[in-house]
Amino acid sequence: METVYAQDQKAFTEAIEAIRPGDCVRIDSISAVSDSAKAFLEAAVKLADKGGELVCSKEAIDTRPEQGASLFSLCRALNDLEQSGRSARRRSGIERAKSEGKYKGRKPIVIDDELFESVVARWKGGELNARQAMALLELKPNTFYRRIKEQEEKKMKDYKQMEHEIKSELKDAVRQSRHDLGELKKQVRAEAKEVKKAADEKLELHDVERERRKDRIRAEVEHHDTVRQMKKDVEAEARELKKMMENE
Repeated sequence: METVYAQDQKAFTEAIEAIRPGDCVRIDSISAVSDSAKAFLEAAVKLADKGGELVCSKEAIDTRPEQGASLFSLCRALNDLEQSGRSARRRSGIERAKSEGKYKGRKPIVIDDELFESVVARWKGGELNARQAMALLELKPNTFYRRIKEQEEKKMKDYKQMEHEIKSELKDAVRQSRHDLGELKKQVRAEAKEVKKAADEKLELHDVERERRKDRIRAEVEHHDTVRQMKKDVEAEARELKKMMENE
């Protein structure tokens, strides 16, 4: 066990933060380490909850003996009473303000987002402890951890939104690709049909031209046969004529 001397409020707060079960914090007086009874009661309850002891010279407080242990119970009871009274007064004030139309709600704590992210990153990286991070941001523990939770929830929400947008864009891209592919297939079929039509027309023209050539060749052959027959007929008539002339 260890005894830590705290001469002022800062040292008292740091000692309570670092206290281990069985350790003792020694102070000269309550006024030296706290500026209000409320703050001292909260610190004493926190010290008791962590298993520490308290010795105060001026007020003759010593929780180490068995008879002094009840002091922490008294501090806890007084602190609970103070908090209950403060809550009741606050609720009463809020109700009164609401009835008068003056209640606007608690003003939100304005925090620089870039500073907050930078400090939280240093805290998560081990460069700062939680107390140092809270001091830099001037936030209480509840607000500090609540803001971290809100930040993580916002990041998760942004991630899910981005994931949804990416999936939606992919679906649109696939749908557009299928449409484009369908249009391309239609275009290819139309072009293939035109090519086939042109080929058929060309083949048909070729067949017509071939028939025409056959007709010309056939006509030439027939003409040649006719000329040859005429020649034979002329020669036959010439022989007959010659024969007749010889007989005369």
